[in-house]
Amino acid sequence: MSAFLPHRLIRSLGNRAVRRGALGLTLATALSAAGALAALRARATAAEARLSSAVERLDELTFGALADDRSRAAIAWGYAERLRLGLESPFRLVEAASRDPRLTEDERHTVSLALLSHLTRGASHDVEPAALDGIGPSVPGRPVAGERHLALIEAAIEAADDPRAAELGVRFAYTLAATERLVDAVGPILAAQVAALVADRELARREAMHVVRASRSDPIAEIRERRSDRALYVERPVLLAAAEALEASAVDVGAAILDSLRVMRATVVPLTSDTGGGGEARDNAGHQLANHLYAAGAAMPPSGALAVTVQRYLPLIRSQAPQVNAKLLGKSHNSEMLAASLRASGLGRAERRATGRLQLAAAAAMRSTSQERVWFPGDSVPTAKAAAASLGIAGIAFDSDVPPAWRPYFVAVVADALADLRLVLPGFAFDALQVRFRVTPPADSALAMHDPRTRTLHLPVFTSAGTLTHELAHDLDRQSAQRQGHAGYRSDFVTRSTAPLTGPASRLAASLRALTEELSDLPSSRSRVERPAEIFATRVDWFVAQALADIGISSGFLSAVQDELLTGHVVHPERLRSAGRTQSLLTALQEMTTLPPPARVTPDPSVQSLLRWSLAGPVDSRIAAEIVRGERTMWLPARLIGEGECDDADSGRVRLVRMAADARARGWLRQRAQWTSPGARPGWAQSALGHAPWTPALVEARVAELRDHILMSLAASDQLPAGLSAYAGTLASRARCGG
Repeated sequence: MSAFLPHRLIRSLGNRAVRRGALGLTLATALSAAGALAALRARATAAEARLSSAVERLDELTFGALADDRSRAAIAWGYAERLRLGLESPFRLVEAASRDPRLTEDERHTVSLALLSHLTRGASHDVEPAALDGIGPSVPGRPVAGERHLALIEAAIEAADDPRAAELGVRFAYTLAATERLVDAVGPILAAQVAALVADRELARREAMHVVRASRSDPIAEIRERRSDRALYVERPVLLAAAEALEASAVDVGAAILDSLRVMRATVVPLTSDTGGGGEARDNAGHQLANHLYAAGAAMPPSGALAVTVQRYLPLIRSQAPQVNAKLLGKSHNSEMLAASLRASGLGRAERRATGRLQLAAAAAMRSTSQERVWFPGDSVPTAKAAAASLGIAGIAFDSDVPPAWRPYFVAVVADALADLRLVLPGFAFDALQVRFRVTPPADSALAMHDPRTRTLHLPVFTSAGTLTHELAHDLDRQSAQRQGHAGYRSDFVTRSTAPLTGPASRLAASLRALTEELSDLPSSRSRVERPAEIFATRVDWFVAQALADIGISSGFLSAVQDELLTGHVVHPERLRSAGRTQSLLTALQEMTTLPPPARVTPDPSVQSLLRWSLAGPVDSRIAAEIVRGERTMWLPARLIGEGECDDADSGRVRLVRMAADARARGWLRQRAQWTSPGARPGWAQSALGHAPWTPALVEARVAELRDHILMSLAASDQLPAGLSAYAGTLASRARCGG
């Protein structure tokens, strides 16, 4: 017993020591965490005060500057205005402001921090609500104001865990709403552009907050580093390579927005004031700053995506916004000049609608340049000769009328673009290729041109950005023809030749022919005769853009493609929407050059291609008429699939196909109801048009039957683009499981 007590006492004392040690460690950890949290809060408070101070100093700089500082004040004001309009990547603007040699060191510091402050408050990517006026719904005859659509889109995106998923959901909703004839045909494009800007605003806000909280000393340096690593989510081309989870979330968002559009009615809403306002004195100062900014911007290199977009919207501005100086606007070739040109006060609602749509289109087009490096005159760039030698091309030349100050910029962007291209096509041989920059276009309406005789790329400085992949694809096509001793392009030769496909080159020839046939299978393309070389080049453009998107890269000088809906300023966007990375294209490229293993995989069709296919299927008018009359027909057979195959009936893509068929059914019934004279409309027609007091139940049974018929037609149809039939037809069959 005497021996036992010491051991128990020792064990007790040991336990007390352990408990005291653990308590001490816990207290120390808690104090350390509390100290770290307090330090973090103090750092955040200091950073917030610093940013707010920068905003005040920027305001003093732009609206309180002396006359001899007007040029610098205008440039500083231009950064804030470009950020507000969303005309460039917000973080690229922050980095550019921090390095702009046209400003003093103190001004660079002030402007960059002020822009970051705006981002943390979500004060960027302003959308003119009037741009969405008149797209519908219109009941009865009164259109919904643009403010209603903007509020709906903003609410969905700001509440989403991933704003990119909500952006895609907005596209789904407005595309289906157009199919239902709730909004007009331009609605989906306008909604996609608005959603792009709102999503970029929300993503930039979240990432800016993270940068401010994570940075211990210099948040601007943190932004530079993240841009250099292409690590900013807002600058990545996510929708061109959407993940499965993002798609499923987008379907949920799209369904909710579509429900809201179905019940949306025209009501009196407070219309927003002219965005050019802000007091007479500030308006006058703003106009003076705009004039100086326009002059400063004219000395900077052009952006092809913006310059081409402005030219396409000039007729609309001339006809609907006479107060805007169309002459100055027509010469705008970069975001500084455009921001200055759009500065106008006292605009009416119709004028704001026109300028708002131009702003939307320009801002959306500029997203392809988000990852482009910042460049200013004086930055160190290899000479054209040295760059050509390092790139392995024959030469880079400039016409005499290309401003000398711009030439280093174009050398830099070509070098960056070709480096990105080699990530996808590492075996592409450029050795005999000439690159010629010029001011005048090589042919009427040509954004750029490839000369097959001399293997020269003619790149007009105002329009060629975003066309480089297309023109290089022509060169790849030409190289293939030269190896076979043919003139012109290989794709043209094999597609037009009537000779049988035999010999070692038959595999490539068959693939090139198949590419043209894939496009001709599309209903929207049957009335056009496309040149095979153009089809091949555009498909390669799509292929490269998608392959780069898979690794998070957007190369705006290489390709303007963003996705199937925002195709960029390409000449023939329908070609880009025709098909993705098909086996025919992969085979043709593998026969012409080397592909890395990831690029050799044929992925599933994109969700946006699937939606387009779902909305293009046939509807048997005889059967549809019987459904409208409420007749019990014998057309409906047993289910095409067994119950065991309905396990994924709730997957995102299956639900989207079902939603598409449902929208087609509603649109078909709504159109028939509108065609019926008001005095003769039966109850189901009044119900389809949403007229009270008819209950929606009167039309729902007809919608269900017609939807099922459309799904069956999609599942059984053989009039489908190559590569999509087997995949999408199965989804259409499974979409009937929910019926």
